[in-house]
Amino acid sequence: MHSPKFQDDIDLEARGYQRAMPRQFSTFSLVALSFSLTCTWSGTGSSIGISLQEASAAGTIWSLPVAALMTAILSAGVAELASAYPVAGAQYYWAFCLASKDWRAFASYMNGWLSILGWWLASGAACNFIASLILSIVVLWYPDYEIQNWQQWLVYLGIVWLSVALNTWGSQLLPLYNRLNFLVACVTLTATTITLFVCSRTNHAAPKWTLGDATNGTGWKSDGLAFLLAISNAVYAFLGTDCGAHVCEEIHDPARNTPKVILYPVLMGLVTALPFSAACMNAITDLDAVLNSPSGVPLIEIYYQSTGSKGASSVLLALFAFCFFGCTVGNGTTCSRTIWAVSRDNMLPFSEKWAIVNPNFQIPLNALCLSSIVVSLYGLIFLGSSTAFSAMAGAAVIFLQTSCALPQAILLWRGRHIMPERPFSLGRFGFAINLISVLWVILLDILCFLPTEMPVTKENMNYVSVVSVGLTAAVLALYVFSKRGQYLGPRLPNELGQIVDGEELGNMELKDSGEKMSKKE
Repeated sequence: MHSPKFQDDIDLEARGYQRAMPRQFSTFSLVALSFSLTCTWSGTGSSIGISLQEASAAGTIWSLPVAALMTAILSAGVAELASAYPVAGAQYYWAFCLASKDWRAFASYMNGWLSILGWWLASGAACNFIASLILSIVVLWYPDYEIQNWQQWLVYLGIVWLSVALNTWGSQLLPLYNRLNFLVACVTLTATTITLFVCSRTNHAAPKWTLGDATNGTGWKSDGLAFLLAISNAVYAFLGTDCGAHVCEEIHDPARNTPKVILYPVLMGLVTALPFSAACMNAITDLDAVLNSPSGVPLIEIYYQSTGSKGASSVLLALFAFCFFGCTVGNGTTCSRTIWAVSRDNMLPFSEKWAIVNPNFQIPLNALCLSSIVVSLYGLIFLGSSTAFSAMAGAAVIFLQTSCALPQAILLWRGRHIMPERPFSLGRFGFAINLISVLWVILLDILCFLPTEMPVTKENMNYVSVVSVGLTAAVLALYVFSKRGQYLGPRLPNELGQIVDGEELGNMELKDSGEKMSKKE
């Protein structure tokens, strides 16, 4: 009888992999990592100006429960797949296991890249917003100061590589760091929410406006479309629920515990973001000043209108930025694990470099540095166009959500019966949840492509379509000219329990199919 810890390694070997990193995360520390990474209340604060413009105060508040519900449905399907296939590659591995032999390599390759690109873009968006927060404090104290793009990019670089340092030299302390960050975030959120309500108790927005005003400020004629755009904006605050699936090889009994790590942060996110959002709306006394904040960060104007103090506003925003930094650390952790996992199966160029686990730090250091270099270079776009750079948040929503929905779409097409036994099963609700997830992501992708303002000008153009189509085309070109015929997918067990590559597995399936046809004849 094997011990539970040893059994985890046996199960991983049965799926074609040797354990390469310590299982140092407890369920709580991994939930804390996922909470810090999704950072729903922080994400709400970072995009609050967009939702206010799209659907005013009520739209900002009520879009959150809708976004939480749809994210929970999508995440439930992801949790089931993570329970059935607890491997760090997650989406790309699931797509390979579920797709037919003719399409599994391509489906796996594309879904792996969707996940990687999504994490890179989300990481860049988080680092950019933290840089904006830091510089907005400067603008608050020195109103004549004008933020230069190159200055913001330098601060951006500092945040990216500070995250790398913490993930590297603090690698063995990451579980402790995430637990502490979780506690600090809870204290900061509670203190900020109470402060906003108390300080604005004699001069606050009318409840009718806070809870009932959903004025369409997009220029689109349809109020319903404006609210849908606000919902798509709110989804950004719930991104990253698949984080636990990419770190599942560093937790014990991943088939049972990973679903908890995926689902708990969605509920926790709603419970934390809803009162914070309501407190922010309650504190607004001058909406135009919020939407036209000199620093470009509406949140600091909300804090200032509530407290009337530059010092208090700076402290609150500094704490907010500190909590949001936990998101960038979590992004670095997840990005590195994702790249390392797909590189074990030769999915990326120079995969042998990215599949190395550093023996001293016991992390995929090369993969972590690759992610950080890409994110740093992507930040150069900000020097040319801040509008184009801001499109990374919308593109991150598209890539990450699509990567979570694609395996569920394959499952619907081929039938849920092809899934193996798993501790967490959706049972009779599985088909409905998978179907709703796929339809929701299709709608979400369309919404993210739409202009957020009408009429469209060069200044307000939505560059999400340009970013998404351009990156997808680059990945397809890489597949056609480099990886087609070379990438065979993960190594999986055959019917005899032997670990074989994708080509050999496909040949065996073809042979078995032929033998079955002969018997029928």
